[in-house]
Amino acid sequence: MHTYQSLKAQLAQMGIDPRGTLLVHSSMKAIGEVEGRADTVLDALCDYMKDGLLIFPTHTWDAITRERNVMEVATEPCCVGILPELFRKRPGVVRSFHPTHSVAALGREAEAYVA
Repeated sequence: MHTYQSLKAQLAQMGIDPRGTLLVHSSMKAIGEVEGRADTVLDALCDYMKDGLLIFPTHTWDAITRERNVMEVATEPCCVGILPELFRKRPGVVRSFHPTHSVAALGREAEAYVA
């Protein structure tokens, strides 16, 4: 079972620069069992990347149609998994205004990135 500490250690072992930019395409199913579930994964990623920029896709393409063509940045749920959905709701996270392929970002220059 993965833990907060084991996830942070794996990020370091992969050579991910904690001061760089990390775009995460995620799957909780692929990660496997985690103590504390999705929140633990996000805690580990956010803490590891605290001096860098962490980005998740928060796409809404499944909900936007010709008839329903307005995306509410603050409240529109994303359609690409539990990790991006929970991430976009975290304090300090900012989200881009793209109506179907938005991203959410946290950290260094996050507002400039999503702009």
